[in-house]
This record gives sequence, structure tokens and C-alpha cells, in this order.
Amino acid sequence: MPASLYRPSTTVFWPLDCRESGYVFGWCNNNQRVQSIVVTGVVQILTLAVDLEVRAVLQRLNDKRQQYACLADLGELKILGRCSFDYWGRSDLVVPELKLVDIRATGYKIVYYHRHPASSLRFYSIDAFNDIVTPMSRQRSGINQDVVKQLNVASIINTAVLEPSSTSSVLNVTHSSSTMNRTTKTITTQMSDLLFNALLMSQSTFSRPAQSICNAHVLSKFPLKNMSLSANGQGGRVEIYSKEYTSFFNTVWLILNDITIGYAFGRFLCENHEVLATMLKEFVERALCWLDSWPAGLKLNTELSSFYSGTFVDLVNVWGGVLRHIIFPYLSNTIYIFGLVSSFGALIGGMGGMTMSIALFYDMFVFFTLHIYVCYVIAVVAFEKALWGLGSLWRLFRGKRFNVLRNRTDSWEYDIDQLLFGTILFTLLAFLFPTVLAYYALFALSRLAMILTQASLEIQLAFMNHFPLFTLVLRLKDPWRIPGGMYFDFVEVIVHADANEVASVGEDESNSNEASWRLRRQFENTKDPVTTLIPVMKNQPVTFQRIFFQYARLWSQLASHYHPFRLIKSLLLGRLLVPIPGNGMNLKSHKVVL
Repeated sequence: MPASLYRPSTTVFWPLDCRESGYVFGWCNNNQRVQSIVVTGVVQILTLAVDLEVRAVLQRLNDKRQQYACLADLGELKILGRCSFDYWGRSDLVVPELKLVDIRATGYKIVYYHRHPASSLRFYSIDAFNDIVTPMSRQRSGINQDVVKQLNVASIINTAVLEPSSTSSVLNVTHSSSTMNRTTKTITTQMSDLLFNALLMSQSTFSRPAQSICNAHVLSKFPLKNMSLSANGQGGRVEIYSKEYTSFFNTVWLILNDITIGYAFGRFLCENHEVLATMLKEFVERALCWLDSWPAGLKLNTELSSFYSGTFVDLVNVWGGVLRHIIFPYLSNTIYIFGLVSSFGALIGGMGGMTMSIALFYDMFVFFTLHIYVCYVIAVVAFEKALWGLGSLWRLFRGKRFNVLRNRTDSWEYDIDQLLFGTILFTLLAFLFPTVLAYYALFALSRLAMILTQASLEIQLAFMNHFPLFTLVLRLKDPWRIPGGMYFDFVEVIVHADANEVASVGEDESNSNEASWRLRRQFENTKDPVTTLIPVMKNQPVTFQRIFFQYARLWSQLASHYHPFRLIKSLLLGRLLVPIPGNGMNLKSHKVVL
């Protein structure tokens, strides 16, 4: 084993499953500071014909690499030198002895990597699904994005070189067979775009949650939009295909789960629509009767309470009449239709499933509680004006006034008639305020319960539409397919040699042969093994926190908007309680790890 193996010199990325001696081929990456060599494979050149064939394949790949998506911008493939293995150690990892022609330094260090086949959908990535590397990191690091791409296509290039007859099929460059595919894909893409645009335009008349369901935005990943669900269809770029594969099947799982749960919930509605309609009728009617009668036991001021109760009861009676005569007679049939849409709506353009039921219930809930919102707005306005009047009269009662220019409270001398009139008004408002507060508290708490119910429904919609189910299963089953970075695992290799007696690799051939002879003699004469560490590059699985980062962001937005202290402050100051804005609950704007 070379003594200069771990000196800061040229880095050679060697495939872990490559154990043959022969001529190595791959890429040589040079920049101002570091040099890295990516070994794609080894060919055992036994005859002149094989040598010429391998060089012809490499030349053909280099000449047409702009036509191959997997070779574009990756540099020139070349034969890098020779390698040989001596199985003297007692470890599975054997360090090759290399004679490289393009090496700049006097030595090299070897880093093993896994040469994953394209069918495994495993790939290396510097960051979790990150294809952008800053120029600074590209200059300072020996492992940049180009090296990572070369590592990911090493298995495909090795197959193309060792099996020249399969080069075209592996790299997907057959123009005759791709003409029909391009024509078919163009036609189907135009048809799918027309269908998706029609669905999105039809959703513009729906409510805010209805626009986020119906699964029209996720249908863009259906085979009509992307028919080339094969690694070859992506030109051999395994990392691109793996992302699309994961995203596609995550979407399919979400739609199937949505339809399955929606079908079960829809059948429940269809079988119990009359019972549910009766329960809703009785609940609303009892609530209306209770709201009509409760002020008699809690009123503090007869005249003001009569005004409040008369106004609110009239509003409730008007809306109750609308519900009784227009909505409730058809409520049973409406629930039955909701059940049918939830069960079979997916067959009419993806508008169905559990998300459709949740969105319809959301709209129905908002519609049925419209009278409570109107009463709440009236109560808020009255409470805010009463609170503002009490504050102003309290400052007058103390001989203070608010300075608008300086935004502070200053002392002020009032006339005796002003103080007397202000004291009378303050006393009147102080005795009337408990009545105003009682009505305000009822509708404010009702409004708070409504907002929390709407927020819970929208959270359920977000989970049903954007839960990374397939990604989570892949993370548990095969973490290499969901990379979140790279790390080096050092494996011990036992070699019967003294580290001081090992020569450098990269020197002339005579010195290399002499070092090999000395190493063999040392191996034969010693029984004490020498242990060294070999770095093996592995994938760092993406963390669960990174998978659910969009939900953590959503939770932070919900926590800031529905913070208890913020809600209590809004209730005490008489501010309107509003749901979180639509863009705050929308996960489509966030980058989801699939």
C-alpha cells in the first residue's frame, strides 16, 4: 500500500466493487487547487482488437456527449492508466496499485465509492435534492457537483464501455425510435395541458379550500405530462429520474389514499344521511332558541339588553328562516350528494375523495355560521367603541389627554363643566359596559371556536394533499434513495507491511516495482499486521426533520397566528379575529421533499 495514500494530493475515486486489474478509464478533473480522478471502470485489454474497440467507444462517447444527457458538461472520458491488485491483506477492501498518466502530484489518495446500478435508483447528492453549488464551494472542495454527477453515471458508462452493443440503448440516443415518442409526448402534453387549464379555471369559482383540493395541481405529474418513466428516458441521469419517480409515486399514493378514505366516508354519509340531517336540524334549531332566550337571564341593563337582544334575535331569525325554508328541506339530499361526490367524484376529473368532503364541509360550516359572524362584527364594533370611550373619559377624569403629535399622554387643564360632563358620561359607560362585554364575550368565543375549526379543517387538507408518504416509506426502506448529503466511513484494512517501508505511487515504474518487491519480502518475513483506514464515501440519509420541514414551517405560521397571548390580546382590545391568510396555509409554495 502506498505511503502517500493519505497525503494531501490527488484524490482518486475508486468504485468499491471494482477488483480487476487492467486499464482504468474515467474522468480527470483539474482546477487551480485540487485534482480529482473519477474511475468509472476497468477493462482487461488482452488483444489489440479489444484495445481499439474500447478506445473507439470512448471516442464516440466524447464526440457525441452533447447529445447524451448523462455526459453533457462532465468532461472528456479517457483511459487514465493501469491498475493492479495484490490480495495480501485479510480485508475485503483491497487497495489497488495505480500507474496514472495524468496525475499531477507525486502521490494520490484513494476514496472508495459505491457504483450503484441505474435500476437501484440510488445516487449521491451534496445536499438533499440540491442541484445548485455556489462557485466558492466548487473552487474550495474536491467533491463538487461535477464529480457527484460523474459518480452517479459511473455504472452506466461502465456498461456502455464494456458492452459496446448496448451503448445506444443505455444512453437513449436512438433517433429513429425517439421520433414517434416525441410526437406522442407532444400531443399528449398539449391535451393534458388543455385539461388541466380547464380544471383550474373551473376551480376559480370555488372557495379558498376548494381551490387547494380536487388534486388538479398534482395531476401535472401524471403520465400524460411525463410519459418517460424510465431511467433511459432521462438520458441516464439517475438523480433526476429518481426525484421524478419519488414525486410521481408519492402523488399516486396521496390520490389513492384520498380516494380510498373518501369512498369510505362517502358511503358513511350515504347510509346515514337522514340521521345526520335530523341531528343538524335539531342542533341548529336548539342553538337558535337558546340564543333567543338566554339574554333574559344575563342582562344588566334593561334598555340596552333589549336593544342587543332585539337586534341579534332578528338577525338570527332571518337567517334561521333561510335555513329552515331553503336549506333544511334539502339537507338530507345534499348530504347524500356529498357522499356520492366523495365516493365517485375522482372519476370525473379528480374532484373527489376525502379532501373534497373536507372542503365541502368547510364551505357548509362557513355558510351555516354566517349569522354568528355578522353578530360578532356588530358586537366587536360596539365593544371597541365602548372601550375607546372609556379610555378617553378615564384620561379626562384624571386630567390627562392624548397628544397625537407626540404620541403620548400629557397633563391638561379642563374646565369644570368639561370635567363634570365627562364624569357623568364615564359613569354611564362604566355601568353599561358589563352588558356590552357579556354580548361581546359570547360572540367572540363563538368566533374563536369557528376559526379554530376552520384551521383544523385546513390542516387536514394540507396533510391529505401534501403528506410525503412515499418519501417516508423510502426513508425507512432504502435511505440511499433519499440522500441528504455525503459522509466518509473509514474502514480498517489489514496489510502485512510496515507503513514506513511502503513506497509512493505515481513515481516511475522502476521505483514502483522495487516497492512492490520490498512489500512482498516484508509480507513474507513479518507476522505482525499493519492496520490502516480507508475512506468509503456513503450517503447521509435525509433527516425526518428535513422531510417534514414544510409542516414545521406551517406549524410555526400557525403558532404565530394563533398564539394564545395574541388571541387574548385581540379579544381584550376588541380586534377582529380572522383566519390565517390563504398563502399561510398553502404548502404548494414551499419546496416539498418527495
